[in-house]
Amino acid sequence: MMEVQFNPGQLKLARLTRGYTMAQLAEKASLSRESISKYERGFTIPRGESIIKIAKALKFPINFFGKSSQFVSTGPVFFRSQAASTNKLRDMQKARLKFEIENTNYISQYIQLPRLNIPQPLNIEIKDINLEEIKNIAHKVRQLWKLGNGPIKNLTNTMEVNGIIIVETTMKSQKMDAVSTWANGRPFIALTNNGESPMRRRFNLAHELGHLLLHNSVDNIFELNSKVYKNILERQANQFASDLLLPDREFSNFMLSTNMAFFCEAKKYWNVSISALIYKANSLHLLSENQYLYLEKQLSRNGWRIHEPGDNDLPQERPKIFKESLKMLLDAGVTTKQNVEANLALPIDELEATFQTDFSNDNVGSFTTKPHLRIIK
Repeated sequence: MMEVQFNPGQLKLARLTRGYTMAQLAEKASLSRESISKYERGFTIPRGESIIKIAKALKFPINFFGKSSQFVSTGPVFFRSQAASTNKLRDMQKARLKFEIENTNYISQYIQLPRLNIPQPLNIEIKDINLEEIKNIAHKVRQLWKLGNGPIKNLTNTMEVNGIIIVETTMKSQKMDAVSTWANGRPFIALTNNGESPMRRRFNLAHELGHLLLHNSVDNIFELNSKVYKNILERQANQFASDLLLPDREFSNFMLSTNMAFFCEAKKYWNVSISALIYKANSLHLLSENQYLYLEKQLSRNGWRIHEPGDNDLPQERPKIFKESLKMLLDAGVTTKQNVEANLALPIDELEATFQTDFSNDNVGSFTTKPHLRIIK
């Protein structure tokens, strides 16, 4: 009989990652639901052939189920598109966020990641956060990062260089854009693979950074009622994103017209969506109520609520920390891709999404924009 190490917590984590119920996993693995339940609760240790069936059904490597569960202390987890997401989707992306925290712990054994360089997060009740405080902290970010007052060229890599961990995941859902939390003293943001435009991704990242800097006092977002969440928490994060990407004075001076053609051109300069530009103009009272309503109706009439003209004019920003770190370790002979696979024990698709590297061969791509990293061990 084949004997394998087994950790019940790893089984549940893998199941949640795939979005399966116990009954669905049981059916896919040709096992009983009762067996899956006993395995997850640690009442029964599965035989080797059962582990093989489960691993095949979940498309996880067998050694994943024998790994020790790493304790990961995190802050509240914030979900972009919270109102539309479901518990299943949230669990799927939270599981992936846990993987990325563990992956960061792994590469941090060998590589010194960029120092965290952000303003001190607020630690006050969300109802007490005012507009001036949001604008002030967005301004501090621009000052610390030496961004000036113009468009931010590459927000993703700018955030990485300043110590924020950003990762792409295999998660696909039109109902969820990004997930963020604090772990081990660092902000983490996990992106959903939903075909978002470069402009939408930039706003999502700025929005998540807003949660991380503004909402340090929140213990659990699900303790907030929906009205508080929708009307305060999300509005504050949106306001921060708007203030970070579009500084008040610069944007006001830039506003030479209020017609839709002007906003389409402004999109090319600021690398921000037309919708976000109109939002900003309205928040600064640069539009009359009638002008704002007319522009909003144009967005709806033209079908631009999701896809806008010019969405593909800007290349998609991609995180580089994990990809660059892996290349450094491989070039220095510290490890191999096979060792990374064995140590992290994650599905190949998850590893390739994180490290943006083909794990089926030994070719690691070249890099252009590089965060400052150095091997420490």
